[in-house]
Amino acid sequence: MNRRIGIAALAAMLCCGVTSAQSEQIVYIDGVKYTAYTVAQGDTLYSLSKRYGVAIDTIESANPVLTEGLKAGQTIKIPHSTTSNKKQKQPKRSKKQFKSHTVRKGETLYSIARQYEISVATLMEDNADIDPAHLAIGQTLYIRNSQIGKTTELEVSAEIEEQKQIMNNVTVTEQYSYHVVHRGENAENIASRFGTTVDKLLSLNGFSEPNMVREGLIIKVPKPTSVTESQGEQSTTTEQESVQEEVKPLTFTTLAEGDRANVALMLPMSVNGKVSQNYLDFYQGFLLGADHLRMDGFQIHIDLFNTAHNNEKVAQIIESGKLDGANLIIGPVYEDTLIPVANYAEQRAIPVVSPLANLTQASNANIFQMSPRLESKYNKVSNLFDGSRRVVLISSDTVDSDFEAEVKQMLGDREYISHKYIYEHPSVIEKREKARQEGEEVPPSPSDLSPLLNAEQPSLFVITAATEVEVDRILAALASANISLKARSMTASPYVVFGNNKWNRYRNIDRSLFFSNNVIMLSTYHIDRSNPLIQAFSSQYVKAFDMLPSLYAYRGYDAAQIFIRSLYNKIKDGLNGENFSPLQTPYTFTKSENTNLHINEQWVRVNYNSNFTITAE
Repeated sequence: MNRRIGIAALAAMLCCGVTSAQSEQIVYIDGVKYTAYTVAQGDTLYSLSKRYGVAIDTIESANPVLTEGLKAGQTIKIPHSTTSNKKQKQPKRSKKQFKSHTVRKGETLYSIARQYEISVATLMEDNADIDPAHLAIGQTLYIRNSQIGKTTELEVSAEIEEQKQIMNNVTVTEQYSYHVVHRGENAENIASRFGTTVDKLLSLNGFSEPNMVREGLIIKVPKPTSVTESQGEQSTTTEQESVQEEVKPLTFTTLAEGDRANVALMLPMSVNGKVSQNYLDFYQGFLLGADHLRMDGFQIHIDLFNTAHNNEKVAQIIESGKLDGANLIIGPVYEDTLIPVANYAEQRAIPVVSPLANLTQASNANIFQMSPRLESKYNKVSNLFDGSRRVVLISSDTVDSDFEAEVKQMLGDREYISHKYIYEHPSVIEKREKARQEGEEVPPSPSDLSPLLNAEQPSLFVITAATEVEVDRILAALASANISLKARSMTASPYVVFGNNKWNRYRNIDRSLFFSNNVIMLSTYHIDRSNPLIQAFSSQYVKAFDMLPSLYAYRGYDAAQIFIRSLYNKIKDGLNGENFSPLQTPYTFTKSENTNLHINEQWVRVNYNSNFTITAE
């Protein structure tokens, strides 16, 4: 009887929507207890997971409809947690694996994590109930013991390495383009069309058999220029189409007041079954931006598509026709998945926003790139490389080769010093110092950067290390060396550190070190946290999602504010020359003559001053 009632109640809610003022109801199906919950505006799988103490993949498994995204007004079933429904109890802690820490005045999550050499993520994982924004003095935290902490640090470093291919690092080989396999096409006729052989086509895509080329896949093909080399009618047609694409003006449809804006949001919300926090942050920021627009009277409908950095998924979304009714497409974030979407949308005059990546292969007139063009990147820091400063490139076990190449290009023929930093654990350094005090002859620590600060002219340090952990250690070593020299009444030459703008994406780096080392950075992610607008956004974001906003969250908010608003008055002419001043750094979109893309031109020079002030130029 209970089962019949439960099924009936759930069916009624799923089919008819909200039938009462309540947003949740307890139901039993096959003896299993569920909460039938009606999705409210602003809900995310992450927030529901935290609220009900149930893993995201468990909620998704119970609701196949969520493959199309979470939508306000739909009713889903949430399995009951075996622990508390609203709040999980803290597990018992083994003294062998954990110790406790009492929060003192002035401490932050980062400073505590740094003290015990574990990541902030690990600290939050082991203390599920803490509020990262409001640590209470006297509060007790569980700390993993050193062996566990060291293992976790390695895991964190591996995760950081795994994320190196996102955003500005996205590149595509110049020798190929992309093609959506349509019904009736096979390896043989596609190879013939693009002037190649079946074997070469299979090799280009890593296929072993021709039958692996099937309808709906996005495959690599030789660049379109290869098509014109083929003989006959097909070559002529392709050349004509190419010319038309170069000269054809693209006019976007401007929405009238009162029209609903239909937005398709295409993000890799999960990769290999693991939720991507960066893109979750972007999504949540976008939702908040859209909600604020609704308060201003805009009608907005958002469809979220999880692209998962999967070409096949993207092809399926395109073939399904679910993008046809969109007035605006945000994403995909990776260039290889964005190009086929942009091709599809260009035929329908739908603007497509590349929210994070610097595109290298796309040439679609309907693409708006939020990241600024690389060619204008270093205009604001040219004085650092004019020869007035001694330049030292500091690497570690890893090197960000792209950043290093950019710096060397700016240096030109000017001389520079290369130095490799070697990390030594503080306990080893302490033993070394103790032995020195006892009169032993001890070689200097390889972590000591004091010799680099002894120079007659000002220095420019460029840290080319590629991981968050290594960058943090080098910055700390520079600050420590500077303090040590001054404490011994020795002269340290003035210096600044030219930072990689990728540091803005680091979550656990000690940002106080930016001030200690006079870091200068080029950024499109800069946030003036003293700005009342930023403070208001942060407060609202914490209330909505129970977490602090990241730089990705701000970018998501700005994307909603800029492009949804533009659909109603500015989008028609492609925003050419339009200036925007949202939460993050300014945007000015200009159409590129070389690529046809509408690209942001604005870089901001951010100066972290030793008096703990930030100036932006």
